[in-house]
Amino acid sequence: MDIREVRRLFPATTGRAYFNTAAVGLASVRVADAYRSAIADWEASGFDFRIGEQAADDARSAVARLIGAAAADVALIPSVSAAAGLVAAQFDTAEPGANVVIGEREYSSNHFPWRQLAGKGYDVRQVPFRGGGLDAGDVGAHIDAGTRLVAFSAVQTATGHRCDIAAIGRSARAVGALVFVDGSQLVGALPVAPELEHVDVLVVPDHKFLLNAGRGMGYCYLSATAQERFTPINAGWKAGAVPLDSFFGPEMALSSTASRFDNSISWFAAIGNRAALSLFDELGAAAAYARNRDLAALLRTALDDAGWHPVELPASQRSTIVSVPLGRHEPAALLGELAERGIVAAARDGNLRLAVHVYNHEDDIERLRTALRGVAAP
Repeated sequence: MDIREVRRLFPATTGRAYFNTAAVGLASVRVADAYRSAIADWEASGFDFRIGEQAADDARSAVARLIGAAAADVALIPSVSAAAGLVAAQFDTAEPGANVVIGEREYSSNHFPWRQLAGKGYDVRQVPFRGGGLDAGDVGAHIDAGTRLVAFSAVQTATGHRCDIAAIGRSARAVGALVFVDGSQLVGALPVAPELEHVDVLVVPDHKFLLNAGRGMGYCYLSATAQERFTPINAGWKAGAVPLDSFFGPEMALSSTASRFDNSISWFAAIGNRAALSLFDELGAAAAYARNRDLAALLRTALDDAGWHPVELPASQRSTIVSVPLGRHEPAALLGELAERGIVAAARDGNLRLAVHVYNHEDDIERLRTALRGVAAP
């Protein structure tokens, strides 16, 4: 399939310019058909949950390919906060000087779990943002011999700032600290595989750039170090070496792979995920990433041309999210005005947030440029 033809698989692109994938991705006809078929089977003859389990394993493998990992190193989790909670639960009462390092304005799912470690005696060090995100040098200045974990988002949801995962990871690893990365706004949009060696935990939900709003199932890469150190505190039958043989005690034979950290998942979400992720295999992830970079660059140029200047970021820190400070504009009013012109966007932390993905086209960006030219610049 020509990547420019992808949008025909997404009916919601007809008549509107959708720039809100950073909140919820659009449904392809493949996802909708997969759900319709599963519901029809359920209605007609009952639901065979083994179909959902197989779909989940297929989706696990698809995400592993996207991030450059082995499927055996990927656990199924319901959300970013669930993965962060799993990691935070591994921390015992702090020894003197023990600390964790996080971003000051991180999204709550990657903020609240670590803040609660203060109750165990950890010094929770919050790094101020610079230019809409974390500067690797600033993070490094907060790390010392007592640092046990560094947690941050690969791409900041409000600004599109992309962190230098490798540089931050090297600083953390130098003192033996774990590296936790929220990949919600990166995985599926741009590559992460070259940086994975610097990460201990990478977590991504399914409802954004992985294109299935079913929710209830996400993905958590765990390095060999993390798998060895962590206890699967939520272990149930899915954590078993042979899950379908692990319904009852008295034995406990857990999986030797990251699947021992699996949570029970939404079977319907798994069916939708498998269908959604098939698109990446068909297109080729590299082609999707290249298209996204081109669209994001064109969007930045169009915004400047319309007098709506986006948050300025070095090329290495740009992502598929482009944000513009709202200034004196009231968010709801501006979003309503754009919606009247068939443009779907979002406002986050004082910014107009615009996200592109493979189903966007140059005409979407032209529609936005025309609309913003008719609105006073911030």
